[in-house]
Amino acid sequence: MRGMVGALTARPTPCPVRWSMNSRALPAFPALLTLALGTAVPAAAQSPAPAIPATPATSPAPTGPATRNAPEQAALTRGRALMTGFLAVNLNPLWQSFSPAVRAQWGTLEGFTAFRKTGLEQYGAELRVVRERTFMQGGEAVYVRSAIFEKAPQEVWAFVVGFTGPQVTTFGVLLEQDRTDDPVVRTPAYGPR
Repeated sequence: MRGMVGALTARPTPCPVRWSMNSRALPAFPALLTLALGTAVPAAAQSPAPAIPATPATSPAPTGPATRNAPEQAALTRGRALMTGFLAVNLNPLWQSFSPAVRAQWGTLEGFTAFRKTGLEQYGAELRVVRERTFMQGGEAVYVRSAIFEKAPQEVWAFVVGFTGPQVTTFGVLLEQDRTDDPVVRTPAYGPR
């Protein structure tokens, strides 16, 4: 699990491995993350997926009018399918789609499987999808799925899957938002009256 803890984690965790992306493996990844999280891309340059209500993860995500170009639509469809397998720990289809550079980032299928199982142990099953979005970065169509998991409902995790043609040329998991200290989540210091 060497190298799994990246500079993208928001706070320390008691677990030795933080379920996050090795940002050193992809030199351009910080710029892509900025784009994936929507903080630096003009609204006109993004094609957000339709808003997804807070529903159980097992509910299919609704689709809206076709506002994506063909590569983005393919990334949305394929990204959803590959993420369904990833979340169910059926990793072979995703692994087979990885480019050699992305495979090298994880080492072996066994190492990638250990990464996923660690995430499942630490965070549990996906509770709900917060949002999905797609955009183009150079020649890569990027799908981003932001979700909340049962053991850490105050954290929103983003899964970034970039496609160049049929091949996955970027894959990463990062903490998008930590709502732990939000007033709605935080338990007040005083008890009930």
